[in-house]
Amino acid sequence: MSLNSLKGAAVLLREHPVLWLVGIVMGALAVLDILVPVYGGAFYTEPLALLQVLVVPFLAGGVYGTVKGETFSVGEFLQSGKTHYFRILLPTMIIFFAALLTVFLLAVPLALLGAGAAAGMTPLLFGVLVSIAFFTFFYDTVAVFEETTVFESIRRSIEFVMNNLGSVLLFYLANIAVAIALGFAALFAWTALLAGKLESLTLMDQTELQTVMPEDILALIGTEGIWITAAVYAVVIVVYSAFLYAYKASFFRNHAGTAAARMPQGEYDEKGRWYKY
Repeated sequence: MSLNSLKGAAVLLREHPVLWLVGIVMGALAVLDILVPVYGGAFYTEPLALLQVLVVPFLAGGVYGTVKGETFSVGEFLQSGKTHYFRILLPTMIIFFAALLTVFLLAVPLALLGAGAAAGMTPLLFGVLVSIAFFTFFYDTVAVFEETTVFESIRRSIEFVMNNLGSVLLFYLANIAVAIALGFAALFAWTALLAGKLESLTLMDQTELQTVMPEDILALIGTEGIWITAAVYAVVIVVYSAFLYAYKASFFRNHAGTAAARMPQGEYDEKGRWYKY
């Protein structure tokens, strides 16, 4: 069914151009990510990051709402984004602060144990963050498709992942494969477009290359190269963002009904006992 979801995402993007709005907006923000630090200074980097955090829930709500209602118009996209905005934003903040708290609670005792324990802290923290992301990744789709409350959307995401573990793993692998493919394509295009400006790097030995800093690369490619870099990066973000949200919506829509059908129907009484219907 993961392959069917992949085909479903392709159909959604081909037949309903409005879904590309999420990619276009994210691509525009990606251009700012590159140009603002270069021309505006580091002062504007944090406000830009905050803007992205605030915009993403609106875009996600727009995509999922239009797919759920099967009414693919700009007006429906904007209305869905507005309707589901806080339903997505609030669990996003809870997951973020829960991850931050988890990292803090792990980092403090490891730091107190000494340098040896602190050296192994990074892989451990990385593993914890990946685990949190792995199980809570579908909280936004749950929030829109099932119209759940804040904490229920997180709980249902964990439940959804555990009920569809094999398919979810394939889903993640497909997204990673697409990201790698786009990354290689972008690197090839960037190198081809800037081959003349980067030629001097091929004349350097290993020692000289190790001393090259990002500022040196920027000086080497010049203003034209910076704009080309921003354009290539934006194209990657446009394509991948549109694919990710369409694939995620298609995947959840295909699997949520299956998972619900497998779950036993019933309720708990006041003593916590389960009664199956």
